[in-house]
Amino acid sequence: MALESTISTSQPASSGRRSLAQRGADYFGMFGSAEFMAAAGLFALMVVLKLVNITRYRFDSDESQHMHVIWAWARGFVQYRDVFDNHMPLFQITLAPIFGLIGDRATILYWMRLILLPMYFVGAWCTYRIGESLFSRRAGIWAVILAGLYTLYHFISFEFRTDNLWAPLWLLCIMTLISRPLTVPRALIGGLLLGFCFSVSMKSILLLLALLVGAPIALFLVGRKQLGQSWTHLARCTAAFFAAILLAPGAIAAAFALAGVWREFRYCNFEHNILPHLNAKNHPVWWIIVFPVVFPFAIYAARLIVRATPEPAVAFRRAFIFLICGFYVPALRSFWNFLIRQDYLPYYPLAFVLVSGVLLGVSSRLAKYDLHVSRYLRRVPLPAFVALAEFFLIIATRPLWIDRAQIETNLLRGVLKLTDPSDYVLDCKGETIFRQRCFWPVTESIMMERLNRGLVADNAAERAVETHTCVAVMKGRMPIHAKKFIWENYIPVGDDLRVVGKFLKPSAADSTRMDFEVVIPAAYKIIARDDGQVKGMLDGTPYDGARFLTPGRHTFVQTASGTELVLLWAQAVDRNFIPEKFSHPRAKG
Repeated sequence: MALESTISTSQPASSGRRSLAQRGADYFGMFGSAEFMAAAGLFALMVVLKLVNITRYRFDSDESQHMHVIWAWARGFVQYRDVFDNHMPLFQITLAPIFGLIGDRATILYWMRLILLPMYFVGAWCTYRIGESLFSRRAGIWAVILAGLYTLYHFISFEFRTDNLWAPLWLLCIMTLISRPLTVPRALIGGLLLGFCFSVSMKSILLLLALLVGAPIALFLVGRKQLGQSWTHLARCTAAFFAAILLAPGAIAAAFALAGVWREFRYCNFEHNILPHLNAKNHPVWWIIVFPVVFPFAIYAARLIVRATPEPAVAFRRAFIFLICGFYVPALRSFWNFLIRQDYLPYYPLAFVLVSGVLLGVSSRLAKYDLHVSRYLRRVPLPAFVALAEFFLIIATRPLWIDRAQIETNLLRGVLKLTDPSDYVLDCKGETIFRQRCFWPVTESIMMERLNRGLVADNAAERAVETHTCVAVMKGRMPIHAKKFIWENYIPVGDDLRVVGKFLKPSAADSTRMDFEVVIPAAYKIIARDDGQVKGMLDGTPYDGARFLTPGRHTFVQTASGTELVLLWAQAVDRNFIPEKFSHPRAKG
């Protein structure tokens, strides 16, 4: 494997007259100012592209779900007990005070993406430092650019979700462990950082396993004596590391137990997430063979890396990072029950550190030959061309001129206009953010499977009646019973909002008589398609405006027939919401 040397080969120019680009090139050990300018330009493009896509890339439903839990903390509710969530709570608790300062705004998700953005740069800094430890500053800076412009990593690394705190904490842990010789204080800090990872997501168990497998194998391949490490010192560092891991998640668990929420905390974080045969369709059983087939090749490749690296400390670091990557992805494929794109966030930066070292090594070799491409590679290395291709792929994949983020903002603007803080809503995952949900389960993938298997009660309809829920939003999956209830009892009024109501249909015997059934007790108004005044008798008394209707059958007798009428939640009518069907001209037959 061709790898870039850890020692810079560039010669510093005479001091006083060097340009800024040349001084940057000297600092990073680059070929010259052309490479530095290329790296600086691509880094700037990466940052600008990320800032633009933060405001235009569609919002994932998980972003709203996390935001709803943060809103709940800020309003005095307790995670797990009052609002469902199947993630550890550090992310939500940390950001709740910041949300309290911003308040209920339709643009809240833009704000929170920007507030979380510094964690991306923390991850980028860690990537650079890890690249510097394994190869050189030059490899570190190119690793940051290659990872940042990689399409999958680019888009998922700025979403407002727990993974974008989790992954930088993991990179901080790795950087702490390998950037300097291992000591007991350094092991304590590394363990504390991994403990914070567990406090954000229990998926960190796979990261811990990668460390536990990668470190001993790398130590064996390089040799303990060559690294100058004693068994006593290694035992002390290991004990300190594991003790520190327990501090943060242990404190969180103890706090919930003392608050009387241990049962809910345990269910949401552990019992709920462990569901056999969760994703059998997209995760076939035979995938279990991926790990035992692939990982031995990773060990063999790590052995070759050690042999090709003369300095033992550098050889250990390279083999260690390579084994973490070689363990993590095959284990994820073989044993992880439910795979999503964000599971790869801790992997991409480490992988691109290795890719950067390889590309720079290949580029340096090609530059020595008398080839047509060599004269270009002597000025700008291979990673620059790869990064440029990644940039154009991002533009082609998600054109910047298409705004996909506005949909969620329009929904939130409608929610804030339509409802009061005391109103309940029926939604899928908390996409209304600022209102209490009448249905405790969040219909993410694991919960949907539990609902389909009958392990969790589908009582959305009953809860909607109990809480007088007059607004529903169905932007994702819903259990069958809940979905049917929404279709039968709620009317679309725009921007994915549905309001409780009924289209009134004349009886076959009398065109002025309309019988209907109310399920949600609330104040209702009857409105006409043509905005005309509605006159008639509601339940035997003259209709004169909003009236509270109890569940059951009701009758409206219209004074004159021929006008299409709808029964709608009075608050929606007062706030200028009308059925979508009324907002378009009647189609001509």
